[in-house]
Amino acid sequence: MVEAITSIYKQQNNHTLPSIYGDNDEPPYYIQPIDMTRRALNQKHDLKRKNLLLINFNQHTDGRGFRQQIWTHMCSKKNRALFTTCLYKSPSFDMSYIPNIYARNRKYLFWLSPRGNGIDCYRTWEALYLDAIPIVWNSSLNILYEHLPVVIIQNYTDINETFLREKLHEISMKKYFQMNQMYRFEKLRNAYWRRLILNKSRHSVKNINIRINQCWRARISRKSFLSSLFS
Repeated sequence: MVEAITSIYKQQNNHTLPSIYGDNDEPPYYIQPIDMTRRALNQKHDLKRKNLLLINFNQHTDGRGFRQQIWTHMCSKKNRALFTTCLYKSPSFDMSYIPNIYARNRKYLFWLSPRGNGIDCYRTWEALYLDAIPIVWNSSLNILYEHLPVVIIQNYTDINETFLREKLHEISMKKYFQMNQMYRFEKLRNAYWRRLILNKSRHSVKNINIRINQCWRARISRKSFLSSLFS
């Protein structure tokens, strides 16, 4: 997966973002593809509706049956909208095909990303790395998506062609013309999360004696773990 993303980055290396902290083990810059965004803006009035929304997941990885419900309501011949493309994802596949899968999936500007085995889904972050726009459901993870080009919905019935085209124009304009002001792509980098976690740990204490004796402690709080991490 990493190698496949890297291969795309090599083709899109003309748009870079600076390092976050300049740490010795941090890359001097990061590549953030923007070719899909450019295509969305250039083809605003000629964009084919079939290239708007991609549904490509294994509907059986969610034990609650939510993915299966989405697939039934959005991908059956009876219900499938003209702006939706549904591609079945096999539970097992050859990892060597991932570059081809990425090339295929990047034809579609929105990727539907419902929860999988857990409340999160790697597809959300995969989309952000590859300049697609993930669509996720409202959840306790919303704070993770703040200042990122993610569309949060309450229900799959929120999705229609007008909604997608409006969101596409809004997000594409921000990404292409105001990326540094509107979005925090550093949230896609290991360095950002490492610094955030360390700043909340005993390693942030300057007094070495206190630091050595201080351990992580559980605490009762009304805040979620993510909320306390970002506060």
